[in-house]
Amino acid sequence: MSTPLVAPAKPKNARSKRAADARAPQLVEKEAKTAIIARTTGISEKVKVALSELNQLKKPNAIAFSKANEVRPFEDPASLNFWSSKNDASLFLIGTHTKKRPHGLVWARCFAGEVMEMLEVGIEEVMAMSNFKGIKSTAGSVPLFHFTAAEPHANLWDSHPTFQQFKSILLDFFRGNELDGVSLKGLERVISVTIGDRPEDDSAASVEGALSGASGKNGKGKAVESLIGSFNPAAATQNYDEDKTHPLVHFRTYTVHFMRSGLPQPRVELAPHGPHFSFSMRRTQAPTAEVWKQAMKKKEKKSSNGPKKSKNLDIDEMGNKIGHIHVGRQDLDKLQVRKFKGLKGNKRRASDAGESGAASEGEGEAESAAQESKRARKDE
Repeated sequence: MSTPLVAPAKPKNARSKRAADARAPQLVEKEAKTAIIARTTGISEKVKVALSELNQLKKPNAIAFSKANEVRPFEDPASLNFWSSKNDASLFLIGTHTKKRPHGLVWARCFAGEVMEMLEVGIEEVMAMSNFKGIKSTAGSVPLFHFTAAEPHANLWDSHPTFQQFKSILLDFFRGNELDGVSLKGLERVISVTIGDRPEDDSAASVEGALSGASGKNGKGKAVESLIGSFNPAAATQNYDEDKTHPLVHFRTYTVHFMRSGLPQPRVELAPHGPHFSFSMRRTQAPTAEVWKQAMKKKEKKSSNGPKKSKNLDIDEMGNKIGHIHVGRQDLDKLQVRKFKGLKGNKRRASDAGESGAASEGEGEAESAAQESKRARKDE
């Protein structure tokens, strides 16, 4: 990893330390990731519409820059590193347009404030949400992804590094907060990503079948794809430049309608929601093996098979178990004890004995004084 341009300042108090820890990479990312949507100078109308529509899908976890910036992500990612650290964002979507690569979108993913990987796609077709009639889904709803491919390209999602990387970035880009379960009736939006030329009606029908099958017998099942997918950077040993032979990727968005069916699982119908895109694969930059290993680090699970370790317990040479108990210093004078009636009687006897002893001592002193006076008179 390259060294950052500006070294992070050391926290001066506990509040700044907590803020720095919150920005640091976490073993389990439970909240939705923030994405920065930016554009370079001189972009086309296709790129403007694409950035606006994808910003609508990503809201409210998106930061859209209003001004154009002189950015070249593949040549110098220093600006992206600075924006990532300043805005605490780990995802980027940058619109570009050049004569060599027109109507481009660059998807970038960061780790620890630095760019980890990038992928560039070309926009072949775009249709905005305004072109489709009907009720729009709620902003911020997490979509259900459906990845499929035409018959000649059936295994590309799991075998080709470029398509594996694009699938991983899409799932990470649109993920929401981590949930314990998924309610079937809570799904409002479905995104179908298809490789190759395929009629839109067939794609919607396949999504409906997958969604109804995911409901299962009791309406339960795996309804969300894995976050990272099966992308393996070890297979991507080199950066794949633009290849004209790669098939197109069709990005389609639908609204989910659950209809009555007379069965425990409802009948699913999909209506075009928008936006719709057709992408062509271009340049990619895979992460290094070391950075990917750090980013994929998971929390170690404690094995429940072994014996439980107890603190402050030792076993001596004879096999006896010895425990250490740490007790704070106690003030025995202020120790509260129970008062018994028998103790009160002993105190009375002791007080009576003390008074009688004092009286006898007084009588003995008077007798001795009288005897001394008698002796003095005889001597006279």
